[in-house]
Order: sequence, then structure tokens, then C-alpha cells
Amino acid sequence: MPIPNLTSQPKQTVSQWLASAPQAFLRSPRFSTNCEQQMAIAACGLWFWAQLLYLHDLSATPWPWLESVVEAAAVVIIGGFPVLWWASGQRDFNKMTQRWPGRLLLSLALYIAIGLILPQAGRFPWQRVLTNLIFADQPWLNLLIFLGGVWAMVRVPVLLQQQTTPTPVLWAWISGAALYLLLSHSGLISPAFPKAYTEGFIITPIYLLLCAWGDWQRRHPPRATPTGLGLHDIPLIAVSLFSLYWFSTPYFRFGPFVALQLFILVIIFGRGLGRSHFGYSFEPRWCDARLLAAMFLAALVTMVPLGSLLGFLPLAKFNLTPSPLAVFVYVSLFAMRVGIFEEVLFRSGLMIFVRDLWQHYGGDRQRPVVIAWGAILICSLLFGILHVGNEPNADIQLPLMAYRAVYIIMATLASLFYCLTFACTQRLWAGVLLHGLVDAIAVVFFGAALVAPF
Repeated sequence: MPIPNLTSQPKQTVSQWLASAPQAFLRSPRFSTNCEQQMAIAACGLWFWAQLLYLHDLSATPWPWLESVVEAAAVVIIGGFPVLWWASGQRDFNKMTQRWPGRLLLSLALYIAIGLILPQAGRFPWQRVLTNLIFADQPWLNLLIFLGGVWAMVRVPVLLQQQTTPTPVLWAWISGAALYLLLSHSGLISPAFPKAYTEGFIITPIYLLLCAWGDWQRRHPPRATPTGLGLHDIPLIAVSLFSLYWFSTPYFRFGPFVALQLFILVIIFGRGLGRSHFGYSFEPRWCDARLLAAMFLAALVTMVPLGSLLGFLPLAKFNLTPSPLAVFVYVSLFAMRVGIFEEVLFRSGLMIFVRDLWQHYGGDRQRPVVIAWGAILICSLLFGILHVGNEPNADIQLPLMAYRAVYIIMATLASLFYCLTFACTQRLWAGVLLHGLVDAIAVVFFGAALVAPF
């Protein structure tokens, strides 16, 4: 069975293409940066309008225009714009780490301050929690404490990756971050939570242990430095992603993207490997567009019948003529709010990490096709397992445990298409858009119970 000629190479059978094409991801790509800034600006513009239209027109409780504009602008400017902007050109890590925390804090402070004085401030999901985050009915005092916690959060991973950081300075920042983490995730002081709320007593020791491990690794670098990420990078990666907890309380719609930006700064730029090593590029190419079209059709042909058979896509809810507005909004938001976050973490992050470990520990004894497909399969399986906590909606007739098992299967299968797209293109934009298309089709056309954090 022939497949479309996705590259300049002669036509291949499906099996030949699957064996050879993913191996491109074992080589470090070169990016021209053509049109990346223009694509970033266009993508953020579409994202702003999609977020605005969702809040004002499609949300279960529509927002007023003023609050919708403020929220949509904050999500894009604070959450997503740096993720795309940093993908273009050569960036100086030291300059970025000096400028980004201040810009982040200023943006957060302006957004929250404006949100608190708007007529319908209660629309913002963080308003009630922030008002009582540490002290009762003290939103402005709690805001200052929150910004201090954010400052500590973004400083610690940067200091951990620098071998010249004095240990007392590092642990002063770690202590401040841990204290904020404890107080903002427990009912120890805050009246916003019941006294029985003790998550902070669990995650704070974990955070301290990760920081201690990272500090030890910082002071005892490996003798033989691998050509990519190694096991010694695990604590630094974990501490970077731990910043998700800072933004889960109070809850911000763009919280995961702040954690994502820190991950990009510290790992992709800060480890000295460069963005080419991680495939962190949104450079558009026609050959990638053709591959995207082929992967999208293959995903539909494979996943729709299987999802319907397993009860994951309820045929009774199938909508053949959805609103064009809903299609635009959901494709855009799933791509920008979910797709970028998960593609950077799982493809530029986990998939690259598995590849680097495999190549460093025995890569010379394995065929390239084994390493490429091994990284794809491991990443896909972990991606599926991490979706085990998703809950069904009222239209799903499956028992809870059966639904979760089916969700793992569907997420793993979807991840195979995302991983294959990333491996063949070595760039993120096709996988991000494919992610948005697959999720939007499931929700808009079939009413699937996917988590939509927008």
C-alpha cells in the first residue's frame, strides 16, 4: 500500500516509511527561524480571539465583555506569548533569566490588580481564594505574599542549574519557596481552606527533597557528561515542573504555561544543549503540512471507530453540523492551551529525555529504528497512563474504572500520532495543531469528556 510522498524521497510502503521516517528525530535538526516570529504573532492573535469568544459566547456562564477582554489578554500575554516567541532566533539564557522573572511578576501584578477592581471581579476563579489565601479578607496583602512566592519559585531552578550559586543563597530561596508552598496549600493559617486540608504537608517535603537532590547533583556533576539529558537532570526537571503547584492555588487559567516557560528556560536554554537538540521550533514548512494532513486522516480512521466501539465517543451525541464558531474556538484553544503544553513537555521533554538516555546507555548496541520507536512507545504509554485521573461526564455509560482504562488506551493511541509527527518533523507546530484537531473533534462532534482547562 503506497502512502503520499511526504518528503522529497521516492515513494515508500507504509512499513518502510514507519521504519525509516521516525529515525530523523535521532539527528539534531537545524532551524532557519523563517516566519517563526510572524507565526507566533498570528497564533497569539487567534488564541486571544478564541479565548475571548469562548468566555463571552460559549462558556456555560458567559462573561461580560470587559472581564472577557482582560482574561483573554492575560492568558495570551502572560501564558503563551513567550512560549512561542522564544522559539525564534538565538536567545541569550542569562539575559532571559534576568528579565523574565521581573516581567512575569509585573504582568501578574497588573492582571490581578485590574481584576480585583473590575465590576464583576468574582468572575475570575482566583478572586475568592486569593482574598483569603493566607490572611482573611486581605486580597492586597495576599497578593504581595503570592508574588513573593512566585519570585522564589522562578529563582530556585535557575540557581540550581548554576554551579557557582553559593549554597546559603540557594537554600535561603528554597526555604522561602517551601514556606509559601506550605502555607498556600494547607489550612494551617488560611481561612480559605478547611483545617483538614493538608496537601501542603505532603508536597512541601517532596519539594525540599527534590531541591536537596538537585543541590547535590549541582555540586557533584557527572564525570562523563552525556551528549544530551541524563539521569542527573531529573531533579532539575522536577523542580522546574513543581511550579505548577504555585499556580494551582490560587487557580489561574494560564498557570501551566508559567511552569512550561520555566521548564523551557531552565532545560532547553539553560542546559546548554540548545533548542535544536529539543526540536523546540515552530518553523512552518509545506512538507510538515502534508504530514499533518496524513496524520490527521490516519488518526480519524483509527480512533473514531475504536473510540465509538469502546464507548469513549458516544455516538448518540454525534453532531454532524456543529457551529463553525465552536469548531474554531475549540481547535484554537485545545491547540494553544493543551497542545503546546503537552507537546513541549512530552515530545520536546520526555521523548527527547528517553532518546538521550537510550543513546547514552547502550545506544551503540541498538539499531536506530529500535531507539526511535522505543522512545515513541515509552512516551506514548506514559502519556496515556498520566490521563488516568480523568472523569467521565453524564453521557458516558461506562463504569468509572472501565472509563479510565479506555481513556488510557485512547490517550496512548493519540500520543502515537503526536510522537510520530514530532519525530518526523523535528518541529512542534504540526504536533500542536494535530493535538488541537484531535481533541476538538472529540469534544465538538462527539461530546467526549476531555479535560478542557479554559
